Formats: sequence, structure tokens, C-alpha cells
Amino acid sequence: MAPVGVDEIPEGFTADPNSAGGGKNAERQAQVDSLLDQILDPAARERLQRVKLVRASKASQIESMLVQMATSGKLPGKVTEAQLIQMLEGTGASAQTKVKIQRRNYGIDSDDDDDNDDDLL
Repeated sequence: MAPVGVDEIPEGFTADPNSAGGGKNAERQAQVDSLLDQILDPAARERLQRVKLVRASKASQIESMLVQMATSGKLPGKVTEAQLIQMLEGTGASAQTKVKIQRRNYGIDSDDDDDNDDDLL
């Protein structure tokens, strides 16, 4: 085996140590991207990229839904931006959380029982 230079990467190794076996994953992602380019309108594709910057999990969920619909033949044509917005709102409604505020009455303030302000005059 010949000595390896500093700038050379031996065969079978990747430049990024965190991407073990990344070839298959990158290949799959490239296939998904090419399919999305085919089924999405350019404005819808741009919106999906912006959503991916903010909420990667939601974007991947929409991408997988679009790929599944395209492979099963449920998409009649290209998906427009308005249709993508409807899909995003549909997935967001189920995942939206509600915040409920409970105010507790501790009974520390004894003046609450006396609502009469006659003593202030």
C-alpha cells in the first residue's frame, strides 16, 4: 500500500468522518430531490426549501408524503404552491399544541373576601 498524502483520501473513506455509509443515503436523497423537482412547481419547491430551513421534520414529512403520492399515482399534475400550503396547514393542525394556563388561588390574600371599598373612604 502506497503512503497517503495529507490531501488525499484513500478509497472507501469519506472526507466527512460523521457520514459513515453516507453514499447510499446521499444517493437516496438525490433520487428524492429529482422526484420532487418533477412533481413540484418552482414556487412550491422554493417554499418547501424555506420550510426545510425552519422545520426540517415537517419538511421531511411533507417530502415523504409527496413521494408516496407520486409513486402511487395519486398526483394528477404538478403540485402548486397553494396546494403545498394546504398540505402544510393540514399537517400542522394535528401537531399543533395548546397551552393551557391554570391560575391557582392560594388563599394568601385575605382581602379578597372583603370586596367592599367602604373602609377606604
